[in-house]
Amino acid sequence: MFFVPFFLAVQQSFIAASDPGHSGRGSPAVEIPRIEAEVAIDGRLDEPVWARAARLTDFSQYEPIDGRPAQERTEVLVWYAPDAIHFGIIAYDSRPDAIRATVADRDNIDGDDHVVLYLDTFNDRRRAFFFAVNPLGVQQDGVRTEGGGSAGRTFGGSTDKSPDYWYESRGRITEEGYVVEVRIPFKSLRLPGHGPQNWGFQVERKIQRTGYTDTWTDARKASASFLRQAGTLAGLRDLHRGVVLEAQPVFTATADGVRDPETRAFDRGSVEPEVGVNLHVGFSSLSLDATVNPDFSQVEADAGQVTANERFALFFNEKRPFFLEGIELLAAPSQLVYTRRIVDPLAGAKVTGKLGGVSVAHLTALDEAAGGDALFNITRLRSDFGESSLAGILYTDRTRLEGEGYNRVLAADVRHVFGRMYFAEAQFGQSWTRDETGVRDAPLWKLEVDRTGRHWGFNYRIDGIGDDFVTESGYVRRSGVVTGSAFNRLTYLGGAGSTVERINLVMRPERVWRYGNVGLDRAIEGGESVDVSVRLRGGWEIGVEAGRDFYVLDPVDYGRYTVLEGGTPTPYRPLDEVSGPSFEVSGKTPVFQGFNASASAGIGRHAIFAEGSEGRVTALDGEVALRPNASLRLALSATYQRITRERDGSEFARTVIPYIKAEYQPTRALFFRAIGEFRSERRAALADARTGAPLLIDDVAVSGFEQDGLRLDLLASYEPVPGTVAFFGYGSSLARDRVFGPTALERTNDGFFVKLAYRFRR
Repeated sequence: MFFVPFFLAVQQSFIAASDPGHSGRGSPAVEIPRIEAEVAIDGRLDEPVWARAARLTDFSQYEPIDGRPAQERTEVLVWYAPDAIHFGIIAYDSRPDAIRATVADRDNIDGDDHVVLYLDTFNDRRRAFFFAVNPLGVQQDGVRTEGGGSAGRTFGGSTDKSPDYWYESRGRITEEGYVVEVRIPFKSLRLPGHGPQNWGFQVERKIQRTGYTDTWTDARKASASFLRQAGTLAGLRDLHRGVVLEAQPVFTATADGVRDPETRAFDRGSVEPEVGVNLHVGFSSLSLDATVNPDFSQVEADAGQVTANERFALFFNEKRPFFLEGIELLAAPSQLVYTRRIVDPLAGAKVTGKLGGVSVAHLTALDEAAGGDALFNITRLRSDFGESSLAGILYTDRTRLEGEGYNRVLAADVRHVFGRMYFAEAQFGQSWTRDETGVRDAPLWKLEVDRTGRHWGFNYRIDGIGDDFVTESGYVRRSGVVTGSAFNRLTYLGGAGSTVERINLVMRPERVWRYGNVGLDRAIEGGESVDVSVRLRGGWEIGVEAGRDFYVLDPVDYGRYTVLEGGTPTPYRPLDEVSGPSFEVSGKTPVFQGFNASASAGIGRHAIFAEGSEGRVTALDGEVALRPNASLRLALSATYQRITRERDGSEFARTVIPYIKAEYQPTRALFFRAIGEFRSERRAALADARTGAPLLIDDVAVSGFEQDGLRLDLLASYEPVPGTVAFFGYGSSLARDRVFGPTALERTNDGFFVKLAYRFRR
């Protein structure tokens, strides 16, 4: 065994001697060799072809302080064959015993050391595929898109890990760090054509022990674009991609049970088998996708959220595979596309891609949701201009198949990047809605300017949403308001070796006015806040936030409320305004070898919207991630919120949500998961904000409640490659009403499911 590391050291020395390497300084263009050869993807880099690869060296620190030389050495070897591009990653580490690596489920390596390869195949510096690997070769992939950041994050862009692409990777930990070998077929990428090509390229390495992130090019955070600072892989030619044809037949079977609320008997329905199919045709720059009877049974349950004092519909991220492919091309400002509005699709089709400088995306789906079938059509066109700027147009249409109801939205937007650190964004749109009340329309608009500087950043924004604006294909929390905010950030960066590496000071005032009354009437809500966050050496983080919020309570919102005075119901009037301070402190540990944790605690004065009164909120959140060994991961979290009335200190509501997730993964393909979430809630009867007398809605007293619920989800999964899967699962909900119902938790519903799918690819 002595000869293996010795041979690897000799091989790497030979590679280093034969190629002096390409520094990432100044975002260089690197010619990579085209070699007609095949290699075994085993993480060893011992074939002769690796001696001819281009070698990328001289990484720079990007996080927490950009522009400094990387503390640990990283080398990336690159070459390409006619049908695939190959990468060899040699990640040296002065503490190889402290490398974080687990046999994780796909896309679950954020807590591990890892390397990310960004491939901007259209070289437009706006969108890039990313392929990440941890030291054991476990994969994480997706798409990074520019345009989603702000001054508070000190860099622009957003990443979506939901898409899964087929590629090969193997890795191993060595005495000097770790080595990973990656092969990405051209069939897994979208390409601008068949002629000579230049690709934007960046490498990012995350070292959990120090909390540092290094990049190949000397990227700076004082920029409105991360991808614009990438290097270039130049001179790629004669790439053999062809047309990709994929078919994925899917078989599912479910057996659901439910308890009858009257008889208390638990009945299980018959097994319900279903068959569906997903189809994909991928041209070099355009993809066509279709689905019939799509199945989403493998989707993990949404994380619990506190709803005791929530005024608006909650937002949950999209997780369903059919909608995720190319979803970034549908994205538009103001969240005008929210595919979870398509609740129960019977069939769907999509076209996504890029033609020259224009990105194209269209989605059609037939939804069988409760309330009547509806046909969705969503189209998004986006054109590039300048170095990183873009302009787009969006059209959405939800038409009910019964009757004449519809909702249509047309909007245009432009995002102009200038002066390296600045962008200005504008959006203007209109909605048209026809329902039982008639036909109505209303506008939507947004103006925003942003500076993403190293030491000073700002984001100034004003949004307007008309009274009758409706989007049944998007997510807009409220209409009839104008919202203005001014975000300002100052950043201090410590010197090399400093205990304090970075301090961010953020100041933000915000105001909300009724639409049409800006400058004519006082704001109906808003506040000011000051947030200080400190990052210490080793990855420790501490944050403190202090602020003030105010809310003007509109009597119109309480028109159905009455209060008993002398036995006679009289119209209820809420408090005129609620205003008060708030304070929150938070902390986060580094990612240690076996665990990491975070916690926050906050107190503040807040409106109790359900009864138009003033309250105090106490909130606690904590999370711990445990990694006892390379195959076992545990996530434990708890959320606590208590709201008391300012009038007399009585409790209005309390919510407690403990959560645990256990994952065991003996191999990269085999995966077991168990999730348990307990939810304990109680809320008092609604009472007059001034006297404490009972409140009535439509002349009916609103009593309190106290109930507990437990959700259990078990899953066994076998997924040798993306798209070929076998899922076996069980989910159960238990509940008890401690006021009127039984004292023990009682199963209310459950379900078994099986899913088998195979991905044919040519």
